[in-house]
Amino acid sequence: MRHLVLFFILILVGGKIHAQNYPDYEMRGAWITTVVNLDWPSSPDLSPEEQREELIHILDQLKAAGKNAVFFQVRSEADAMFPSPYEPWSYWLTGEQGRPPEPFYDPLRFAITEAHKRGMELHAWLNPYRAHRNLDLYPHHESHIARTRPEWTLSFTGASGTYLMLNPALNEVNQFIVDIVSDLVRRYDLDGIHFDDYFYPYSPKITDEDLPQFQADPRGIESIEDWRRDNINRMIVAVNEAIKSIDPQVKFGVSPFGIRKNSDAGTTGGEGYHLIYADPLQWLTDQSIDYIAPQLYWQRDHEAAPYEPLLNWWAEVSEQHQRHVYIGLAPYRLGEPFNWSVEELLAQLQINRKAPSPVHGSIYFRAQHVIANDQGLRDSLVTNWHSRPVLVPPMPWLPVKEMAPVEQLDVYRNEEGIRLLWSGHDETARFAIFRYPEYTDMESVVNGYRQDALIGITGEKEFTDEQAGASAWLYAVRPLGRNSELGQARVIHVH
Repeated sequence: MRHLVLFFILILVGGKIHAQNYPDYEMRGAWITTVVNLDWPSSPDLSPEEQREELIHILDQLKAAGKNAVFFQVRSEADAMFPSPYEPWSYWLTGEQGRPPEPFYDPLRFAITEAHKRGMELHAWLNPYRAHRNLDLYPHHESHIARTRPEWTLSFTGASGTYLMLNPALNEVNQFIVDIVSDLVRRYDLDGIHFDDYFYPYSPKITDEDLPQFQADPRGIESIEDWRRDNINRMIVAVNEAIKSIDPQVKFGVSPFGIRKNSDAGTTGGEGYHLIYADPLQWLTDQSIDYIAPQLYWQRDHEAAPYEPLLNWWAEVSEQHQRHVYIGLAPYRLGEPFNWSVEELLAQLQINRKAPSPVHGSIYFRAQHVIANDQGLRDSLVTNWHSRPVLVPPMPWLPVKEMAPVEQLDVYRNEEGIRLLWSGHDETARFAIFRYPEYTDMESVVNGYRQDALIGITGEKEFTDEQAGASAWLYAVRPLGRNSELGQARVIHVH
């Protein structure tokens, strides 16, 4: 290989955003679902080595599809996909609740390492209150909350079995959730904490199961419905405060029902405000979350819940309260029994990018429906919608971190393209790689953030530009922080 290093320049490049059709920043997420082995692991009978291989394949495929973040389910039924001091190992990992993987490894730590290696964010996804989807499916480990604190739970029996949840009315329960989240933030290099919409149950629906707690301590609230919503609100505030007290760069968001109230956007569907007693507008008003990810799993012409009016309402209220909105999209509906056309999903992406109020990206439910390339969805993402990498949108209200520049930047041209290598960096950083034509005005390299020059994001100490050809280029390598802050860059001229 011929050595091609010509010169180095150490610079600090600003983050000016240029308006253009292709977004400068965009959340491109996917949920990796572990409950019922929906995405990973595909079976609880897999060996740890097979589990790791399977997870690497999922991350490789999502990266190839242009995704820059994954939302990895680590707590689905008051259990854990990591060694927890509070809850047992998940049944869905080993086929027996409470049994660790053998030989031992930490799936969450492995997932974080591999996601970051690929330049992707990893958000730990938790179901805050669900303790068991169906009590008839498998026995609880002796350390499960159903056995250690049965008085903390509520149970509901319906056609599909008995559902068990933690009681949101209890201060001990909310503290338990805060403790679990705090433990995660302290021990893991997470980009975010993510909750889904399992609050109060709606099938079967809660009736008077928590009436004794309401009567004992209504907190001056007249209706049990408002009291339930306040229970959820108090938990959300407490979790956010705990996260920010430990690491203020860790993001916190929730993915609620797509409809809060029908009066919001003129819909006629089920309302999360009344069905599960969730009020996301209050969380936005309180600024107790960093982003909202409403599940808009309906077509544009859906009679009860058309897509665009809902999108516009969520984007407008998020903008009003200075928080991000990432839309939950439904590639799972491309298959049976829904049989959407891929054109529907792509049209929704177009609506997102052209919305009157900013839409900061989307999260796909779920990973396997992206990887499967249903109706050519992944192909369309690669060739069009995600044809260039982008950074996750920065959050101005969160802090940024000063990062040391890379050292010993070196470059070689080989059969695969131009290979960049570096060392001496902040171990927690990822890196953004920029490529500019040789005669680009240095002022734009030095003082501007050009998304069209961004060619890669990685957590490795090397990057190969396979599209370089024989042309001469300016390359810039910059540390990338958790809030998409860019550190000092080293620039190298290659011809």
